[in-house]
Amino acid sequence: RAKLSSRIFNTFKEINNMEINYTMLVVAAVVQFVFGAVWYSPLMFGKIWMSIMEVGHYSKEELQKMQKTMMPFMALQFFMTLITTWVLASNLSFSNITGSAAYFYAFFMWFGYMMPVTVSAVIFGSTKRHNWLKQIGIMLGMQLIGLMLAAFILTM
Repeated sequence: RAKLSSRIFNTFKEINNMEINYTMLVVAAVVQFVFGAVWYSPLMFGKIWMSIMEVGHYSKEELQKMQKTMMPFMALQFFMTLITTWVLASNLSFSNITGSAAYFYAFFMWFGYMMPVTVSAVIFGSTKRHNWLKQIGIMLGMQLIGLMLAAFILTM
């Protein structure tokens, strides 16, 4: 037990000594959030996404009303993006990962954590089976590129 508590204490000591640039962390989170807004906009995959979510037939007024009710969820999503970016930054710092190795780490973080959870959420969610691949592709594409952007910004 003494060895285990000593290891835990030393790990927390090392975590406290990590150097994270919190300004760049916030910048990376904002960039990912803005990128996500563009990704899900009509400029990129918004029309397909609206079709998958079965809201493509709504009027402009109905969509604007829905958007207003989404603001608390958008704030929550930004907070979740901030957490993901902090975890990436912490792991890069803790493992002393720099340069192109950060992209490999971000990829494996996406591959090992985000991809399985996203696929399961779509399959066991309310998405119709014929839309699974589209929804999974759109979601995973945004997540992967977002993490790559974060890795780039965090290693600048």
